[in-house]
Amino acid sequence: MNKTILAFLALCLMACTGKKTQQSKSSQQQELEGIHIKELTDMRLIHLQGNKDEKRMPNQLFYGEKDSALVEQLSPEGSVAASMSCFLIQKDGKNILFDTGNGSASGGQLQKRLKDLQLSPSDIDYLFITHFHFDHIGGMTENDSAAFPNAEVYVPETEYAYWCTQEGDALSQKSMDAYAGRLHRFTLEDTLPMGVIAHDAKGHTPGHTAYEIGQVLIAGDFMHGADLQLKHPELCASYDMNREEAIQTRLWVSEYGKSKSLIIAGMHLPGNGLLQE
Repeated sequence: MNKTILAFLALCLMACTGKKTQQSKSSQQQELEGIHIKELTDMRLIHLQGNKDEKRMPNQLFYGEKDSALVEQLSPEGSVAASMSCFLIQKDGKNILFDTGNGSASGGQLQKRLKDLQLSPSDIDYLFITHFHFDHIGGMTENDSAAFPNAEVYVPETEYAYWCTQEGDALSQKSMDAYAGRLHRFTLEDTLPMGVIAHDAKGHTPGHTAYEIGQVLIAGDFMHGADLQLKHPELCASYDMNREEAIQTRLWVSEYGKSKSLIIAGMHLPGNGLLQE
């Protein structure tokens, strides 16, 4: 076989191989829509987008008593980019989930994202909850049963006491009851599994909690509109129950994250849900 024919066959082989690789990559990207994976030193951080369609926060959410003019000046489009996310940490052969989104019945995409990762609900070993708002605990149950049948669940005692005792919130109580025998109510002084460290992040809710694990700080709802609040942390979403404490938490998250070179993950940060990489 002469050199001309060999060269021609080599070109054909390269073209076919390149086409196959491109198709495979395209298929993988389509399969992992709404999922962002980041490989870290000793674990994997996975962002799971809970909203199916584009998520934006309206300007009015940040008006407060006297901030409407500033908000409109900073955000002439009338809204800011956001998301409704959960995060999965894979470490030492364990799957550690942080928050559960709205739930499938309300359009939450968590179960779909897990399926796309070839994970079943029974594969979740630990579930940590930042706070008890619906878009964070709504996915704890499916058809009135625990959505994650093998998960050990960890919730802040202060948050539990407020919603389940003081407020008597039916959804919160139902969600907690579904994990009877596997529900762990902790204080900030308690040692948590998998090297997770709980930090007081109150303000958004009374027991709002941030979780540090390895190189990551999962900061929950410390921000709702990053485009506004990164430069103006004094701006609060109307969801923040205690404005002054929420402001202090935003400042603390930023300062603490920088001081320890942490990746900051937020449930309403746009894009891949990460503030620093």
